[in-house]
Amino acid sequence: MLKSLNKESDEPLYLQIRNQIRDLILSGDLPLGARLPPERKLAASLGVNRTTVSNAYHELTAEGLVESQVGRGTFVCALPGTTRDQEDFPPRPLPWNEHFVALSEQVRDPLIRELVALCSQEDMISLAAGVPAPELYPIERFAQSTDRVLRQHGHALLQHCPTEGHPAFRETLTELAAGRGITTSPDNILVLAGSQQGLDLIARSLIEPGDPVVVEVPSYLGALSAFRAAGARLLGVPMDEEGLRTDVLERMMARYRPQLIYTLPTFQNPSGGVMSRERRQALLYLAQRYQVPILEDDPYGELYYGAPPPPPLKSLDRQGYVLYLSTFSKILFPGIRLGWLVAPRPVVDRLASVKQYADLHSNTLAQWALTDFIQQGWLGEHIAVLRQEYPRRRQAMLDALHCHIPQGLRWNEPTGGFYLWCHLKNGLQSKDLLAEAALQRVAFVVGEAFHADGGGQNALRLNFTYQNEQGIKEGIRRLGEALTALLKRRRERRAPRREAARPIV
Repeated sequence: MLKSLNKESDEPLYLQIRNQIRDLILSGDLPLGARLPPERKLAASLGVNRTTVSNAYHELTAEGLVESQVGRGTFVCALPGTTRDQEDFPPRPLPWNEHFVALSEQVRDPLIRELVALCSQEDMISLAAGVPAPELYPIERFAQSTDRVLRQHGHALLQHCPTEGHPAFRETLTELAAGRGITTSPDNILVLAGSQQGLDLIARSLIEPGDPVVVEVPSYLGALSAFRAAGARLLGVPMDEEGLRTDVLERMMARYRPQLIYTLPTFQNPSGGVMSRERRQALLYLAQRYQVPILEDDPYGELYYGAPPPPPLKSLDRQGYVLYLSTFSKILFPGIRLGWLVAPRPVVDRLASVKQYADLHSNTLAQWALTDFIQQGWLGEHIAVLRQEYPRRRQAMLDALHCHIPQGLRWNEPTGGFYLWCHLKNGLQSKDLLAEAALQRVAFVVGEAFHADGGGQNALRLNFTYQNEQGIKEGIRRLGEALTALLKRRRERRAPRREAARPIV
């Protein structure tokens, strides 16, 4: 913005700075409302002491050219000899991007918005959505629960409730946790507006900028975004068929001393993998040895399509190292926005104090209605329906892949959860396939979104719960067409060009 200063001049440096900025204001190059650079930043660029810039800004303030606003900066506010009458200051658009909502690079993540826009297009088959099958929602039963609690407790349930959650709902969640092998009490449960709020609260409360946080590679993109927004330094640990590789983790913990370990040990998103019982015990041992808490995210543990998976990490925890996060978005309705956390009481108190500034408490009516729904035994019956239907959809996707996908893709066969995790062969990239797939009116999630280490360019995630069997088969057929087109274009690019025949002379 400014010319270089003449340090040999008799004119003090701060006056040189003041005069240059004044000239920019008077010429209109710095218009009304423009923000001056922070003092420290301008001093560094000019090679002077911060006090020099501060003195220049004080001079401009005394002349009425600029004004400082605490927490926002220094702004051009007037010209000499003018007043603040309306006629002297014609209305100008407020520069929101510059002054209020400029985003740092670590929270600038358009992927989810782009996917939503893509999947909302007409005739688009989405294999990207991480949501349950809408046609299986138990709407009539949930309506009965809602009507019943409104008739019986209307005045009470339409009032505020404790930030930690409706007491009867927390009691019910205690019983739900016990069914998963977790012994806890209502005082150790925090009700959330979905598990994503839990990730955000934990990131904001337990992580400082620069703190190392261990995540699996790959891992849930919503968690990666929450940790990045908090300024965490993500340490990616690879997985194998038994889950998170604790041998790699141990070396990392000794070197970096992370602040938190984040894991989805049961039907992991996106890989669908299940951490073995032995690996869970090894992970808990390392957490205790290095005094590092574990955040266990368990949205899919109830959705197994064969033998039950190993019990949650939290069920093995006797010393309060594991924070257990779960949700009703995957086993009931995503729109109900209710999740829950089991944690030591100091953590519940800390997170509740942060949560109350955001929303005071989660939806009271939904908590009362879901309490009744669970106590009627309807949640268990609904999960049993899902365990019957989702394996059929998973098999429909596997059969369609074998039928329609050319030799260019490999995939896993998960025993639970929502997803197939796929890898392209021969150096193909999923973003190129997505571009072709969009032309065929089918969508998926590219693997890069799930990688904290910058990898995953050849990976993609396919959801088999949202579409019915017919939609799955058609979606995979379209995906096969897209992959065939991508392979054809690649062969054409690699084909050697024939040179024109030259006459023999």
